[in-house]
Amino acid sequence: MSSPLDHIFIPVAILLLFSKKLKLNQREVIALSFFAVLPDIDSIFFSSNGISLHRVLFHNIFIVIIPLLFFMFAKSKREVFGIIIFYLTSHLILDLFTGGIFLFYPVYNKVFFAHVELLLSHGSFVPALEYGISNRIMNNGIGAPAVSSENVAFVILLAICAAISAIAFHRKTE
Repeated sequence: MSSPLDHIFIPVAILLLFSKKLKLNQREVIALSFFAVLPDIDSIFFSSNGISLHRVLFHNIFIVIIPLLFFMFAKSKREVFGIIIFYLTSHLILDLFTGGIFLFYPVYNKVFFAHVELLLSHGSFVPALEYGISNRIMNNGIGAPAVSSENVAFVILLAICAAISAIAFHRKTE
């Protein structure tokens, strides 16, 4: 499972890496970083029968909708809402790759998960890929991963930033 440090460090590092190309205020990137762990606030809630609601209440796409609406319709502070959207989305992606999330809760009460590893076994690398929809949060892999699900999620987030950067650069040169 991703730690709060992973949830903060990975997206902050990505945004700081691309801050000049995306013309992001580095102070805002740091100041807004608490949004990267905001979905984990659901870890303090429990159902009436004592079951934890962690990765349920705020680990879904609906947590991104309000900042997305502000991003789309607000004339000012679009950069701020873009950063918030990136932080919230990065949290969902990291947790999707580390046990899964209730992506469409409360509309659809199933866990979406993806698990990718490159295991080192008897001197050779063995790829392990598992993804799907489940009734429960999945257990994390077996063995000692040389490439973990968090690493794959990091690459996806990096690719998203690279694509956004390329689009911004392309628009600038037109």
